[in-house]
Amino acid sequence: DLEGGSPAHSRGLELDDFNRVILSMKRGQEYTDYINASFIDGYRQKDYFIATQGPLPHTVEDFWRMVWEWKCHTIVMLTEVQEREQEKCFQYWPSEGSVTHGEITVEIKNDSLLDAISVRDFIVTYNQKQSRLVRQFHFHGWPEIGIPAEGKGMIDLIAAVQKQQQQTGNHPITVHCSAGAGRTGTFIALSNILERVKAEGLLDVFQAVKSLRLQRPHMVQTLVWDVPR
Repeated sequence: DLEGGSPAHSRGLELDDFNRVILSMKRGQEYTDYINASFIDGYRQKDYFIATQGPLPHTVEDFWRMVWEWKCHTIVMLTEVQEREQEKCFQYWPSEGSVTHGEITVEIKNDSLLDAISVRDFIVTYNQKQSRLVRQFHFHGWPEIGIPAEGKGMIDLIAAVQKQQQQTGNHPITVHCSAGAGRTGTFIALSNILERVKAEGLLDVFQAVKSLRLQRPHMVQTLVWDVPR
């Protein structure tokens, strides 16, 4: 059920205070600083990623507030909106034109498909004044059950995201699947593993996964690919 649940317990993840993402409080409204999202360290940089659940109808405004307030220029989406006839994530962007959530307007400028990745460019405007470009990488290569059959699609996705990040600066990369744990954790773990292989020539899957699980519950359910050397 996409509608149900209190904000603090959406999809059942208990977050640690030390690294949860905090929003600015809406004037006169309690608990509006909460979103189900955690800062996750990258290989080189602290808080390089934000791991979050897929937006729900009642959290989509908070999702875009988070993207705006933390100056995220890159979103990685690792689920379909619907899988096996189940809603996995609210479609938080317009298919055409623009949509407004609270004080934030999202306008789609481009939607292109490259292999298993949809790349969408949005103009995100706050309070009808300030605007910035946000690019979403939507990966379609994850099967409904299990993990992608081979890692090449994910390697391509990671490379595209890293290239975008180099062009837009050191603001956090927002990564989500449905709960913001399994697939999200796999993507972040693989990103960090590949960075470490490049920098040190050292492949340590166990340490990468252990580190993530200390930062957000249930991160990475399976990671069984051969990571390219």
